[in-house]
Amino acid sequence: MTIKFSAFTAASTPALADQVVGLQSAANVRYTLTQLATLFGVKKFAGNIGDGTNVVYTVNHALGTKDVKVTVYRNAAPGDDVIADVARPDVNNVTVTFSIAPTTNQFRVLVWA
Repeated sequence: MTIKFSAFTAASTPALADQVVGLQSAANVRYTLTQLATLFGVKKFAGNIGDGTNVVYTVNHALGTKDVKVTVYRNAAPGDDVIADVARPDVNNVTVTFSIAPTTNQFRVLVWA
């Protein structure tokens, strides 16, 4: 897909400014970002990890590529990102390793390509 940014001018797309102004609620912004992700072919997998015992988790994302970005964050407030070791053993899995076993569903892992 080719996008010509020069085509987006006030004269040729007067509704563009109205669309941008219309993005006032967080729900609209999230919906628009989801649309952009779909438009540009972004695929993702998300799931909870942690069982109170293990420190290594294999996450099967089934995205068919090692070219993935992985984010791990705390499920409870404040929902901050956490540091974990991430490896990509094959095109459909990542392993996430913690220094201390996380409690049940303590963290959420997001994998996107």
